[in-house]
Amino acid sequence: MKTTNPQNENKDVQASSKVGTWISVGVVALVILVTYFTLFGLYMDRV
Repeated sequence: MKTTNPQNENKDVQASSKVGTWISVGVVALVILVTYFTLFGLYMDRV
């Protein structure tokens, strides 16, 4: 019977949590950039 080491499982959870955090940061940054360029483009179109 194989025994599992709780510390290894904890490291896996932390690694996947970091990946999720970076994906969330990337999505937020992408939304901010798209909004910025959209508003900038509309402003330049008016001027």
